[in-house]
Amino acid sequence: MNLFWRLLAKLLARPAIAAWLITRAKRTPYLHIRSADGREVYMGRWWLFNAYDRETHLGRFRWCPWSIRVHHIMRPDADRDLHDHPWNARTVILRGWYTEQRLLDVGLPPGAAMELTGYIDRMPGDTARLKHGEYHRIDEVSPGGVYTLFISGPYQGTWGFLVRGVKVAWREYTGEKL
Repeated sequence: MNLFWRLLAKLLARPAIAAWLITRAKRTPYLHIRSADGREVYMGRWWLFNAYDRETHLGRFRWCPWSIRVHHIMRPDADRDLHDHPWNARTVILRGWYTEQRLLDVGLPPGAAMELTGYIDRMPGDTARLKHGEYHRIDEVSPGGVYTLFISGPYQGTWGFLVRGVKVAWREYTGEKL
């Protein structure tokens, strides 16, 4: 399966195909993520295919449990702590690059005093899987940002930040109230 994703990623990152995907996606905007002060867009997001109802998180199509977006990540994550996502996901780097910080699995018990991380450079044509409950952050982004194809699976739960070994809900972490 990994070979399939690697070959598909190389194909999708070919300049003409990547340009087509980005142009097509920009016809169907999603919610862009802005900086905490609201002055700049941190990540532009556009739909290629949306399989989920925004309110219920349930699939609208039984035959397809995935949604597909194009992301334009314009700067590194501003938060110092790693975060997870509410679903399993796969990313394909279309244009540009980023350096990702990931929590290393070295057999430490959850909540251990020390969390070890590693850094991975993601280049055009690379692909990576991220499971719900796995933590990461974008540490560095190429000038002009990086475009990725982002495929997310069924909703698995809430997302949050890993703070000293404990998951903190994103709204609590960011100080955003409901």
